[in-house]
Amino acid sequence: MLSQSGRIVVGYDGSESAGTALDWAAAEAQRRRAPLTVMHVLDYVEAAPGPLGVTPWGDLSEELISQVAAEGAARARKSAHSIEVGVVVERGQVARTLIEAAHDADLVVVGTRSHGELGAAMLGSVSLAVSSHATCPTVVVRGDSSLLPGPSRPLVVGVDDSPGADVALRFAADLAAQTGARLIVVSGYQPALLQVWTGMTTTTVDPQPDPGYVADSRCVAEKVVAIATQTARNTHPGLEVTEQVRQGPAAAVIAAATYRAGLAVVGSRGRGGFSGLLVGSVSHRVLHTALCPVAVVRQTS
Repeated sequence: MLSQSGRIVVGYDGSESAGTALDWAAAEAQRRRAPLTVMHVLDYVEAAPGPLGVTPWGDLSEELISQVAAEGAARARKSAHSIEVGVVVERGQVARTLIEAAHDADLVVVGTRSHGELGAAMLGSVSLAVSSHATCPTVVVRGDSSLLPGPSRPLVVGVDDSPGADVALRFAADLAAQTGARLIVVSGYQPALLQVWTGMTTTTVDPQPDPGYVADSRCVAEKVVAIATQTARNTHPGLEVTEQVRQGPAAAVIAAATYRAGLAVVGSRGRGGFSGLLVGSVSHRVLHTALCPVAVVRQTS
């Protein structure tokens, strides 16, 4: 296993989704001038012989297994020609191996689905597990978008008043300042609850909530966004920051703001998260519905 400070690790299995993630990771490594590790993990479950003694992967010679990672590294070097690109090949459980690699990385990048995962609209189990448990920020690259945030592609961050949102805001503000991207600070509110982004499923009993509740809920959300905006500007004077407060489920509000964005950033858990649910329901839904890559930033303490 390579151990390099500041490196980016990208999971690659030769699939279309992984290829898009690889392109994004290579571009980000080039921007940071950071080493890139292309990691191919052959899942021991998928490699196990079937009832007829045949594996789904056919000939599992070391040469063929290594070829997948080598092809990924060659693809990365075409666009990130001035950085170090390393190759790691492992046998094991894919998500666990990538999570372990995150301990020595600054960023882990994955696609939405691997070869063994089906469903165009579904987030793969590997992507969800890695974004839930990696100790460093994880970027899940959705669709065919491999472009980084920049002057023409804003960066979106979802906020509430939780410590997890504070960590996400710092990550987003730093990246926006580095890339010259406009930072969009977003929060949604639910009128009947008098709170913003709880991360919990709720039910509105009254189909016509009290107008006072609506006003109070919006006021709370606006205050949260205003504080986050000021924090970002204090940290990075001159950073272009805009605010968005919309009525509706937080995940839907954040996802709607990602149109033409370069990256969305969410914390791993909002105020309503449970201790065992490392990716809260809002973050989980944004991973499924955002129109751009999504970075999940965990609070580590």
